[in-house]
Amino acid sequence: MNTRKSRADGEETKQRILATAGELFAQRGFHNTSAKDICELAKVNTAAINYHFNGKDGLYEQVVSAAIEHFLHWDFINGLQNSKVDNEAKLDALIRHIIANIMEYRTWHGKVWAREIVSPSPHMEKVLMKEAHSRVRIITQVITGACQKQYDPSDIKATYSLFTLMAPCLMLMIINPDLPTPLQPLFSRPEEELVDYLKTLIHRMYD
Repeated sequence: MNTRKSRADGEETKQRILATAGELFAQRGFHNTSAKDICELAKVNTAAINYHFNGKDGLYEQVVSAAIEHFLHWDFINGLQNSKVDNEAKLDALIRHIIANIMEYRTWHGKVWAREIVSPSPHMEKVLMKEAHSRVRIITQVITGACQKQYDPSDIKATYSLFTLMAPCLMLMIINPDLPTPLQPLFSRPEEELVDYLKTLIHRMYD
């Protein structure tokens, strides 16, 4: 019983550190956030970051990994690849998944992405290699399949089709919906409308 409680307490501490670090990294960026800042706000001992994450660098890598997972759940993406539904239904489900995660849960995850775009950290390449490449390959296969094309990673149209989907989604991720930007009206539009718009853009790539 004590062992199980200790593990539960350890996991709770780990998740509290991760969430706290996500908020601080989103506000200040990697270079302007110290391990001490995170520990003080999370109310944990400074050794906890080393114990759970092997230091600030390891913690930041897990924060960025969590940001990717927030928008593109691996279990969903992998399941989509193995699904027996037709390619158009896969594309519809994919876009709905992304849009829902962007529009419904406005947390620190998008802000971390925004900071990485403006000022990339030295850890971004490692995280992308680990977390993003497999997801991108599956997403591109879904897109090309829905457009009735054979997936070919050397086909520039496949790259453009991926860009056509991800660029608008990335904009929605990083923009604060409360600010009076030209894109603010999109955040009050029905999800169905946004999904249909993105599907139309993708299909036009191969018209």
